[in-house]
Amino acid sequence: QNYSDCVRWSIYFCFITFAGAAFKEGQSLVYLKVAQAAFVQLSELAFSHLHSLSLDWHLRKKLGEVIRSTDRGIAACDTLMKYLFLWLAPALVECFVVCIIFATYFHYVPLAVTVFYFVFVYIVWTILVTLWRKKFRKAVVKHDNEWHDNFTDSLVNFETVKYFTAEKFELEKFGESVEKFQSRSVDVQASLSMLNISQKLILQTCLAVALSLSALGIKKRIDCCEAMGCDSGLSECCQAFSREECPGMEVGDFVAVLTYTLQLFQPLFFLGSVYNATVMAVIDLTNLAELLAESPDVLDAPDAMVLPSSNATDPDIAVEFDDVRFHYPTQPKNKGLKGLSFKMKRGTTTAVVGPTGAGKTTISRLLFRFYDVLDGAIKVNGMDVRSITQKSLRGAIGVVPQSTSMFNDTIKTNIRYGKRGATDEEVEQAAADAQLTGFINSLDDGWETMVGDRGLKLSGGENQRTAIARCLLKDPPFVVLDEATSALDTLTENSIQEALERLGKERTVLVIAHRLGTIRNADNIVVLKDGVVHEQGTHDELLANNGLYYEMWNMQLEGTTSRSASGNSLFQMS
Repeated sequence: QNYSDCVRWSIYFCFITFAGAAFKEGQSLVYLKVAQAAFVQLSELAFSHLHSLSLDWHLRKKLGEVIRSTDRGIAACDTLMKYLFLWLAPALVECFVVCIIFATYFHYVPLAVTVFYFVFVYIVWTILVTLWRKKFRKAVVKHDNEWHDNFTDSLVNFETVKYFTAEKFELEKFGESVEKFQSRSVDVQASLSMLNISQKLILQTCLAVALSLSALGIKKRIDCCEAMGCDSGLSECCQAFSREECPGMEVGDFVAVLTYTLQLFQPLFFLGSVYNATVMAVIDLTNLAELLAESPDVLDAPDAMVLPSSNATDPDIAVEFDDVRFHYPTQPKNKGLKGLSFKMKRGTTTAVVGPTGAGKTTISRLLFRFYDVLDGAIKVNGMDVRSITQKSLRGAIGVVPQSTSMFNDTIKTNIRYGKRGATDEEVEQAAADAQLTGFINSLDDGWETMVGDRGLKLSGGENQRTAIARCLLKDPPFVVLDEATSALDTLTENSIQEALERLGKERTVLVIAHRLGTIRNADNIVVLKDGVVHEQGTHDELLANNGLYYEMWNMQLEGTTSRSASGNSLFQMS
């Protein structure tokens, strides 16, 4: 009979153990699906939010730190969910169940109270020490951000490092930040070791007290059985009298107490690490929450409309700057634009020139509504840009910037970025109009050639032609050429000029110019000085005025002549 019971209970035990393991695996599988869904949603939310923030916010932040904070915040969501639902909740349930077993099954309340007390001390002590360790973790996070930012910044500026042979300097700066990170990591590990030692001390003290109480419980039951007249041995006496008749514990209970106590403390062994990881996850999530709480400086009005295709008030005027006043947040108030006013007629080319810092590039940023004007208004097709949706406004404007940024993808993909749904024929036609087809056909991989990070595999002229092709494919009614050829040599600039003229055909074009020779044929030239329109007119009209434009023209003409003479002299010497 006893043998059959033993076999049956052994089978029960094995089955329950297997069922527990299977349940745990099922739990992990279910959690994995939830965690993956949360990861995808949070990643998309963060990515979308970063793109919704204003240009000024991105200019103020360090790219490496933003990426690192976002990565850690997303990972922290998984950490927090995993520890709360897969560790903390089961551990609390297990602690509660063990205390109930000690109090009810063993009929020994002091044992339950003792174990509960030491568990409470264990948890409180762990939390206090972990809070003390928090300062070390913050230092680690700070230096972790720092070395990742140095790493990213140095690789992004790879060419600059090579230009100035600054590899050793960059390595020293990077090594210093990594050493600081490692030093703080050692502090974290040392404090963790101290916590682990103190935790084991509490556990062993709890075991000593619990086993001592168990021994007293066994003695109490033996004394009771002897008092009841049982002298057949402990095992027979325990079977003869129930726990209600003779309260106390049996020898097997001693082993059970040891097993239950060790089982109870097993998940608590990792409480320090879990609590620390949870605190860090909360910190990382807080940082991510602060990032997600950042609101864009430029928002669509609640009643914003789609940009109309024409100006109902004055059909001839496409763009108007009306007494525009603006300065950047980091600029003094006496800088920036101070009542800028001019109009751009539909289908014409308007050039904006002026000394450095006059506000030329600011005009294009305001037109794109990367910033909102502080006073006055910018009107496109007769509507204030603040009353137009940003999507429709920017969708109607194409831009060829001074420094074209490319994605690390193929030439075809980079051109198609101007119109994501374009056919191959449309992409090839845009490339042909930008005089890019010959260059592409000369490449081994042709249209599938990778342009490298930020288009570094292409020359300046090839980059600009790609940008022109991208803009042609977009086919916008408005085009902004933001010093599109200022970084190119004269020969490359002349070869690209035809493509730019084709781009500006039958479109309203705003040219931000540095080289005055490229805008001689502009329908209107606006000359800026100190944030206002100093003069405007055609090239010939402005030269006849003998004003600022006349001075700038002569200075550039003299500079070109001087460089030409210097070049001839050097050539003759060689």
